[in-house]
Amino acid sequence: MRRIVCLGGGPAGLYAALLYRKALPDARVEVYERNRPDDTFGWGVVFSDGTLQG
Repeated sequence: MRRIVCLGGGPAGLYAALLYRKALPDARVEVYERNRPDDTFGWGVVFSDGTLQG
């Protein structure tokens, strides 16, 4: 199994992880973010349903 790691949960990291999952559905894709899950600062990016479903 292929393992892909994206460093950073910002727009580029999240979108890269999404594209990898679509291109390589059997791969293990992980996103690592240095901020805690309950931190309230950052980009505030929302991906549309069309982007997420592809």
